[in-house]
Amino acid sequence: MRTMTLVILGAATALLVGSAEAQHPRVVSDRGTALLIWPDVKYSPGNGDALDTVLQMSNTSDESILVHCFYENANSHCTNNGQVCEEATDCCGTGTGCGICQPGWLETDFRVRLTPRQPIGWLASEGLLEFPLPGGPNGSAPDGSSNVGSRIPPVAEVPYTGALKCIAINDDGTPSDRNDLKGEATHVYGDADVAKHNAVGIEAITGAVNDDNELILGGDEAEYAGCSNILIVNHMFDLGIHPLVDGVDAESLTNIVLVPCTQDLLRQIPGDAVVQFLVYNEFEQRFSTSRTADCKADWRLSEIDTIDPRRSIFSAGVAGTLVGQSRLNPIGSGLIGIVNETVDGGTFLSRSSFNLHEPWILPIRPQSDVITLP
Repeated sequence: MRTMTLVILGAATALLVGSAEAQHPRVVSDRGTALLIWPDVKYSPGNGDALDTVLQMSNTSDESILVHCFYENANSHCTNNGQVCEEATDCCGTGTGCGICQPGWLETDFRVRLTPRQPIGWLASEGLLEFPLPGGPNGSAPDGSSNVGSRIPPVAEVPYTGALKCIAINDDGTPSDRNDLKGEATHVYGDADVAKHNAVGIEAITGAVNDDNELILGGDEAEYAGCSNILIVNHMFDLGIHPLVDGVDAESLTNIVLVPCTQDLLRQIPGDAVVQFLVYNEFEQRFSTSRTADCKADWRLSEIDTIDPRRSIFSAGVAGTLVGQSRLNPIGSGLIGIVNETVDGGTFLSRSSFNLHEPWILPIRPQSDVITLP
């Protein structure tokens, strides 16, 4: 009798979970959605330390689909010479004095038509001018659909850091509720070292998407799934020494990349959020800090709360353990993001990328996020 009861409860639980997944749209990374976001698009040429991003997008349906995409350029620029910069010292040059490294945010858009079940991929540095259909750029799929008129430009600047957002649309250009898009990104370091993660997808609510230029994420008048109220990441603490191979100790460093869910692409206004961090070590001791994320945040963990990484709550020396968990609660705009992790063994580098965990069973944000389209 006890075994039968457990089986019945297990089946009931599975039905409830399946029902919840079917009824509630979610922010996901492993299935088709109507809105895709790649939070970390980078291109930086160099000798031995070059970095580029391979972007992939697939149509998971048996019908062609039109997609409107936006590159979001998050480069900062020097006020004295207009060059791309990362910090103030980059803006000090001979004859020009020292300028200010001014944050910026600009979007560049393009449209692509994907034929049934078509996957495409391109380098951020090169774009995609010819699509791989039979017969060349003017070829067509078995159902007669084609990529004619589709072009993907390269990123606008060198070096480049930013994000990419793609939205399923109807033939008249209005947003569509078709949850048929899936994406991936691969960071390519030098000639062979790579780290891959999925694009973040936001599901549309069937029948709720209207024809205006505002995409409502969550809330009382939602058209799409709401961004998560809590983001969770399991990570190594920075500056910890990890024995990876016999006789070799390696130091780990972790970067977290965050992009606001609310953005005004019409007026070129990025979103922002105050990010509250609750950080737990292996003994479940808790630390906390907060920081504002504007436009796009790309933070080394041990530099979030201090200019001295050794004193950070994200350093292994302060946390007291090698690994831990951070829970992020955004105030203002919702957030999505990924994590880039590097383990440096001196003679080798090991890199990885992975998505933040978005626990759908926790309460979602009560307020809406809004993406305003041009």
